[in-house]
Amino acid sequence: MMRRRDALLGLSSLPMAAWAQPAPQIPELLWFIFLERGRPTPDDKAAVAAMQRGHIDNFKRLFGLGLLLAAGPLRDPSGLKRGIVLVRAASREQLQSYFEPDEYVREGYMTVNATPCGARRGLNTEGIDPNGIEESRIVLLGRRSQAAASSTTLADKLEALLKAELIGAWYRLSEGPIAEILFARSGNSDAVQAALAEDPGVADGSVSLAMWPQWLGKGVLR
Repeated sequence: MMRRRDALLGLSSLPMAAWAQPAPQIPELLWFIFLERGRPTPDDKAAVAAMQRGHIDNFKRLFGLGLLLAAGPLRDPSGLKRGIVLVRAASREQLQSYFEPDEYVREGYMTVNATPCGARRGLNTEGIDPNGIEESRIVLLGRRSQAAASSTTLADKLEALLKAELIGAWYRLSEGPIAEILFARSGNSDAVQAALAEDPGVADGSVSLAMWPQWLGKGVLR
């Protein structure tokens, strides 16, 4: 488990600007990806190290093409979700093709759980410190029923958190059990959790709330 996380940690510290290349016809559609636990990696440490290098090299390639916006590992207590990746792709098939050079994904050691999303405020992609890694928090809010959505003001609360700069990025997923994904600095985590706990859906348990450690390159979260 740690070996896969180490590979993702290496990615979060990469000097990505060094690989930027002109890329015509960047797709408009934004995808939020969770890389999730797959089958166990081999016992051959040299083979796993080679896969790690290839995994990171593929992210370098995607960033250089202008297709990858951000990536980094997280700590899901269940161990299922290993990291996040944000890419642009015209279709799910195109997105999956991005990982063909990546043996970790191609051979099923990690799986791709991708959902189209919109960015109320995206993670930063410019002026990132190439040598820095920062621990932050990722917040996952579950999807509520339409009836509940019409009677609550969670969106207003999230807007207020954004305006107060208690959260630095906010993505809205188009489908699936997770509706909203927020990124906050570690020092703001208590204030964010307290504010979200006031939402009726979170308070009564009909809307799930999870907050986990997340690692990103220094400057990615502002």
